[in-house]
Amino acid sequence: MSGDLSYRLRSLRDKRQWTVADMAERTGIPKRTLDKYMLRNNPILPGYEALLSLSKGLGVSLDWLVFGAETVSEVSKLIAEMAATKVSQQHFETILRELQKVGAIEPSEEILVGLSPEMWACDLGSRVGEAVQEIAAGGITLEELLHWSDRNTERQGELVQDMANRFLYPVKSGA
Repeated sequence: MSGDLSYRLRSLRDKRQWTVADMAERTGIPKRTLDKYMLRNNPILPGYEALLSLSKGLGVSLDWLVFGAETVSEVSKLIAEMAATKVSQQHFETILRELQKVGAIEPSEEILVGLSPEMWACDLGSRVGEAVQEIAAGGITLEELLHWSDRNTERQGELVQDMANRFLYPVKSGA
């Protein structure tokens, strides 16, 4: 475990372009101690409190820090697959019903672009799970996730505003 932990700490430091002093400031752990955790040969193992400080201060999960991406990403992958499959199947079924309602497809037709809603949902769930593993393998921080979430929320607001504007102020053809 110690070799893996030291590697993860060094990789995170390099990826974030932090110095050990930056990491010490974020975690409250002395720089000399962090240096010992990140030794390539015979690093010392942090105790429970130090692991918590590393996790919180560096914005990574305790699971990732201790066990690495393989363990974390497998659990996260399965959760993401389950959630994405469930939610996307509901969305695809709604799209199918709406297309049937407006006469775009026959009421008996249960296929969207060659696949059933369940097949679309399973495919999407699987792709989401793979993406989770890839993201987790990179050691993503809470800070990065929060930044992404803020940008995503902002973008959703823009999309809703655009949709409302198209509904309220439709462009007239031939104008």
